[in-house]
Amino acid sequence: MRQLAISAVLLAFLSPSAPAGVHEIQFDQAQQVALAVARYDKIVVDDRTFVLNSMDTRNKAGFIPGYYSFSIIRESDSSEEADQTIRMYIVSKRTAETWELNLCQHYSFPELDKLQAAAMRETGATPEDERNMRKAIGCGNQVQAQSGTPQ
Repeated sequence: MRQLAISAVLLAFLSPSAPAGVHEIQFDQAQQVALAVARYDKIVVDDRTFVLNSMDTRNKAGFIPGYYSFSIIRESDSSEEADQTIRMYIVSKRTAETWELNLCQHYSFPELDKLQAAAMRETGATPEDERNMRKAIGCGNQVQAQSGTPQ
């Protein structure tokens, strides 16, 4: 009887249960989302002229906590001209929901929808989990740029 009780307790602790918190997508997954959005924006990231960089390097929490942040830089061919930031993408670590930070533009297109669905299957999140993303990234009072239309 004692062994049965011990076995029941062990089984309760070792059996899978619902996650205590929502998991996050990996950096590489978020980077693929940012590259898909860049393609949608008709920007060819080639690691020479247009470069995708993480903006999450200054502290462990990242540029905006809870989100991966990427910038696309057009690198200058001349030391006399400065590099130019073309886009700043913010990608949710839970849903892969994506916004352009400076334009306050939300993205939605079929390829991205598939990436987001895969991310949410992995993390257990839902679109409702990011209902406050607009405000969290500083776009709460801005008029949203048209989503689904390349700029």
